[in-house]
Amino acid sequence: MKSRHSNNHAGFSLIELILAMAITLTVLGLSSTLLAGGFYSRSREDRKSDGIADVQRALNIMTREISNSGMKLPSGLSAVANNGIVTNDSDNEAIRIVSNLNGMPDSTNGYYEDDDVEDTDEDLKFLMYVDNTLSQRYIVRYEKNGSNQTTVLANRIDSLIFRYYDEKVTYSTTVTSDGTCDIKDVKNAAGNSKSEVSPSEAKFIVIAVGVTLPAVGTKGQSGYQPASQVQLTSDVVLRNSITY
Repeated sequence: MKSRHSNNHAGFSLIELILAMAITLTVLGLSSTLLAGGFYSRSREDRKSDGIADVQRALNIMTREISNSGMKLPSGLSAVANNGIVTNDSDNEAIRIVSNLNGMPDSTNGYYEDDDVEDTDEDLKFLMYVDNTLSQRYIVRYEKNGSNQTTVLANRIDSLIFRYYDEKVTYSTTVTSDGTCDIKDVKNAAGNSKSEVSPSEAKFIVIAVGVTLPAVGTKGQSGYQPASQVQLTSDVVLRNSITY
């Protein structure tokens, strides 16, 4: 018996190999583009979350401390209004508040155990500090008493503004032509338009902070995300200026 051996072995032609490689490279290219876009989005969201969290913490601190303005104020404080706001050192760009946090009424004698505002946390100022050298803007808490300590509450902001009202208001947010975040369409509980009052007459304060998220990637290339602006606001009730 004779056995036969075939010399014909099936395989890929050169054209088929080239087509397979081209398809593989195309798929890899598309996958890389999608993966890069995902990384860009993740990076943007991480920075957005960090920036918002930073400002939110600053707003929480300001809201809590400003709401104490005017607490148990002793008499004879020059330039300090009944609501605890230092009128000659407060405007739409900064606010200075005074409170007697350690003033406790004595039930027997009817006087305050502490009749001054010279202790820690009793004379505070909040403002935006601009560092032109580093092109940075910060929310700053300045402690007048003690060692005149200055604390940076947030370091990635673009604008900080204070609005003063004599009653609780509702509003919508806006961005002015120079990029400053602000509020508009301000109305009172009755739905009527409401104008600002002087700091000395304020019972309700709105704080608005603008944060710009920088662009991610290169314009015109895959994964590019332009810069965008986020605004955060906080409503502060000056509880010590309200009579019931």
